[in-house]
Amino acid sequence: MVAILFQAAGNMLLSTGMKSVGMLMVNPAGWPATIWAAAQLPEIWLGVGCMVAFVIMFTMVLSWTDLSLALPIVSIDIVLNVACAHWVLGEDVPLSRWAGTALVAAGAGLVASTARKSQPPAAP
Repeated sequence: MVAILFQAAGNMLLSTGMKSVGMLMVNPAGWPATIWAAAQLPEIWLGVGCMVAFVIMFTMVLSWTDLSLALPIVSIDIVLNVACAHWVLGEDVPLSRWAGTALVAAGAGLVASTARKSQPPAAP
């Protein structure tokens, strides 16, 4: 759960930072200036740090459980991200996105219900 919270925080910080930088143009000639502008923002660095923390924690989880279980359960971050986008960032989330988010939550719950009761292996 902590990893999912880091991922949601990272996504919100990156979204906030990139919205203040502006749209990344399709023309690659403008990318260096956009990347430089983004690199100046603390939100971007905090967001990247949160995402790195998520990856570290997720790799730890993968060391003791199946990917086919871990990945769908981590997809619950989609629910958290949509909720944070709406309530924290003030984004307008239409009913169709809420419905899709509910389907993701139901799927994550179904996968979680198939988890075997097991203990992580002992450290070598």
